[in-house]
Amino acid sequence: MEKKDSETLKIKEKRAIISSSGSLQEFEEHVSTSGSAKISGGKINKSIRVSGSGKINGDLECNGLTTSGSLRGSGNINAHGDVSSSGSFNIAGFLYGDESADFTGSTQIGNLVNIQGSLIASGTFKAGHFVRGDKGVTFSGSSNINGNLSSEKKISIEGTTHIEGNVVAEDIFIGASETIRKKQHYRIHGSILAKNIVDIGRAHVEGDIKGRDVTIGKGTEILGTVYFVDNIEINKKSKLPNKPIQIKIEEL
Repeated sequence: MEKKDSETLKIKEKRAIISSSGSLQEFEEHVSTSGSAKISGGKINKSIRVSGSGKINGDLECNGLTTSGSLRGSGNINAHGDVSSSGSFNIAGFLYGDESADFTGSTQIGNLVNIQGSLIASGTFKAGHFVRGDKGVTFSGSSNINGNLSSEKKISIEGTTHIEGNVVAEDIFIGASETIRKKQHYRIHGSILAKNIVDIGRAHVEGDIKGRDVTIGKGTEILGTVYFVDNIEINKKSKLPNKPIQIKIEEL
């Protein structure tokens, strides 16, 4: 048993190997590649910058990750720093980040996403499990989450979204421009739960809504019950089969 545990530890601590068909430069705090890069599973105590195409074989632990072009990974990514991608970002496992994450283009993450900073995504964003951005979440474009979406701060969603679980944050803003005629851009299969403000429009919500101040905008359908503490505004072109209920702040 001791021998097996020792071998496992060595695998976890092995250094990631980076190769590139183009340029490969290693500096004190980061490694930079251009062209077509391959990264083995393992750990590297530097940030990684990939320009062009990159492929990660296995789990990767690094001090940050910046990509422009195309990146594919077969495992998990644990980044002790910012994660940034412009172009295509596709990994099979989970994404964990100690700082912030910013995605533009096409992003697909097979498992959970847990970001301790802020999470920003424009373009398409898909996650196979729950998504968390501790310091705020901003989605514009098309987002699809197969689980809960949560933050300690504000969640703001524009474009279109499909969320299988609950949306939980301090303030939650989900709405479409009045100039857009398409109905119900936003589908939430769970509940929307905020400590402070809920402001939604053109949404289909199958669960409940809870907030201190709640605004239900045009084209919204709530199948559950709306609970509010102080104020509520309901657009006449929204559908609420259940009468809103005023609650105490302690019940949020």
